[in-house]
Amino acid sequence: MKHSLSRQLYWITLLYFALGFINITLAMSALACMVTPFVLAGKTGKKAWCTGYCPRADFLTLFGRISRKRKMPEWMKKANLKNLILSYFCLNLMFIGLSTTMVHQGQIPPIDRIRLFILFELPVALPQLIAFSSVPDWLLHLSFRMYSVMLSSTILGTLFAVFYKPRTWCTVCPVSTMTERMLKAGKIRTT
Repeated sequence: MKHSLSRQLYWITLLYFALGFINITLAMSALACMVTPFVLAGKTGKKAWCTGYCPRADFLTLFGRISRKRKMPEWMKKANLKNLILSYFCLNLMFIGLSTTMVHQGQIPPIDRIRLFILFELPVALPQLIAFSSVPDWLLHLSFRMYSVMLSSTILGTLFAVFYKPRTWCTVCPVSTMTERMLKAGKIRTT
């Protein structure tokens, strides 16, 4: 089923970022993109998400017309870059989990801004077209953190797509790397 839905799935990526403008708590839908690859791998024994269903991969193919289409440098293909990006992703998720717990416990206030690559806070607030009443602070915080992770990795993937080939990000994507390693280790069993 490789790319049978191509040129349609990129809308999911665009919709995801648009939903953040409607209400940031809708950013929690990112969890589906983080869990579904492993569910599909368990059912198929392959990286089915990466090869046929990933909305971000489909989005990145849109940059084919402006891409320099250069080969990915050898240093980017090596495990070191994959490990670095996977480590950063895991560190980011750890920060998200710990800070959300601290917000829930009332130890720190929620962060209500987008932060790119953990460090850089955007100087403008994300407009919220619909306000949901009584959203807990921890959910608000977690939603902004998830949106930040997704935006940061999409920006990085887009830069890779423009400077190299459109799906260069897929080579170093942490979800792809984890799925591949789990399949190789036999930790995902097909049903």
